[in-house]
Amino acid sequence: MSAERSRARSAVLTAVLGALFLVCVYATSAFVLSRDANVMRYSSGIYDMDVPRVVSDLTTRLPAYRPAVHPMQKLLVAPLGGFVNTRFFGGEDRLSAARVVVALAVAANALLVGVLAWQLTRRSLLAATIAGGLCGVSFASILAASLPESAALACLASVAPLIFLNARVGRRFSWAEAAGWGLLGMFGVALTVSQIVHWGIALSMRLILMRRVGGEPAAPWAQLMPRLALVAGLATALVLAGAALQSRQYPDPRARSETPLEAVEGFFRLGELTSTPLRHTARLARHFLLYAFVAPEPAWSDFLMRDYALEYWSVSIEESELGHWRPAWRAALALALLVGIGACFARGRVDALFVAPILSVASQFALHLFYGREYILYAPHWHGVFVAVLVAAGWNAGSTSRARRRIFVGFAALLGIAMLANNLQVMRSVYRQVEAGLEARLRDPDGNLLIGDQRAQPR
Repeated sequence: MSAERSRARSAVLTAVLGALFLVCVYATSAFVLSRDANVMRYSSGIYDMDVPRVVSDLTTRLPAYRPAVHPMQKLLVAPLGGFVNTRFFGGEDRLSAARVVVALAVAANALLVGVLAWQLTRRSLLAATIAGGLCGVSFASILAASLPESAALACLASVAPLIFLNARVGRRFSWAEAAGWGLLGMFGVALTVSQIVHWGIALSMRLILMRRVGGEPAAPWAQLMPRLALVAGLATALVLAGAALQSRQYPDPRARSETPLEAVEGFFRLGELTSTPLRHTARLARHFLLYAFVAPEPAWSDFLMRDYALEYWSVSIEESELGHWRPAWRAALALALLVGIGACFARGRVDALFVAPILSVASQFALHLFYGREYILYAPHWHGVFVAVLVAAGWNAGSTSRARRRIFVGFAALLGIAMLANNLQVMRSVYRQVEAGLEARLRDPDGNLLIGDQRAQPR
C-alpha cells in the first residue's frame, strides 16, 4: 500500500509541476512575447482565427457566436471568463481573461493526454509525462493557449471519452456508467459539435470490447439496451436543454436560426479535393505529422482580400514553404522522431486499446479532407490524441529493452526542447507581424512590409 501511495504522490506532483510549467509557457507566449500587438484588430487575420468573436463568447453576456456549431460554449464558459475578467482584470481586459481561460483548458488537455498515454502503456508515469509534455509544447497547444479559439476548449472533449473508455473496459456496463456516457455525449456536442465523433467511437469500442477483454462478464443485450437508451436519452436531453438555456440567457434578436451545416458550409473544400486530391491530402497530412508539432515562420494568404473583400492579409501556415522554416533542422528532428516511433509501432504488438484513439484521429483527418482552411486552427481537436498514440506505441514497442527506452526518453526530451524554442520564436514573429500591421497598403503583393519594422518580414 505504501508503494502505491508513493506512486500516487509522484503522479500528482508530476502533474502539478507539469501544469505549472505549461501555464508559465503559455503566459510567456500570450503576455510577454505579444508586446503591443493588437490581436483583436484583424478578425481571421491570424491563421483564420476569430479572436475578437471568441473573446466575446468567453467573457461577455453578448449573444453567442455561431451557436449552431458551439451550442453550449457560451453557457459553460462565459461565466468563468466574466469572473476572471472582473476578479483579476477589473472588468477592463476581456482578451487577457479569455487567455487565462484557454491557457488553463489547454494545460488540462495536456494532463488528460498524459492520462491517456498512461492507460495505453499500462500505467507508465514516464510515458505519460512525455506525452503530456510533447502535447503541451506543440505549436497546436501554444497557439491555442495564446490566441483564444474554440478548439482550445473543445480539445477536452476529444480526449475525455477515450479515457473513460479505457477506465471501463473489463467492467460491467452499469447504470452509473450509462449516465457517465450520457454526460460525455453532451460534452462532445457542447463546445464544438464535431467532437461527438470521438464519443461515438469510444462508446462503440466499449460495446465491442465488452466480450473480448478480461474482467466481469458483459451484460446480456436485454439488460444492456435500457442502459444504452439512457445514454442516448440523457445526452440528447442535456444538449437540447443546454442549447435552449444558452439561447435564452444570451438572446440575439437579429440572428436567424442556423443549422450546423448552414453555419459551416462556407468552409467546405470539395473543389480542391476533387481537382488536386493528392496535393490536398498531402497538405493536410503535413498538418497532422508536422505543423501541429513544430511550426514554420509565418507566410501570407490573400484569401481574406480575395474572398471577403477585406483590406488586410492573413498570417498563414498553408502558404508556408521550405524557406519559411527557421531553423529547418527542428522540422527534420520532428519528422525523424515520428518516423522512428512509426517503425517501433510496426514492430510492436497492436493493443486493442489503441483502436479507438487511432480511429478518432483518422475520423478528424477524413473530416478535414472536406472541411476547413488553415488546419492549425482545428489541430487541438486531434493532436493530443495523436501524441498519446505515438508515445504509447513507441514506449510499448521498447518494453523489452531498457536501452531502447532510454534512447526514446532522450530523443523525446531533445524534441520537446527544440519544439518549445521554435514555437515560441514563431509566436514572437506572428505578434511582430500583427504589431507592424497586416493592411494591404503596408505590404507588397507578396505580403512583405513596404514600410515600418523590417524585422517583421518572413525569413
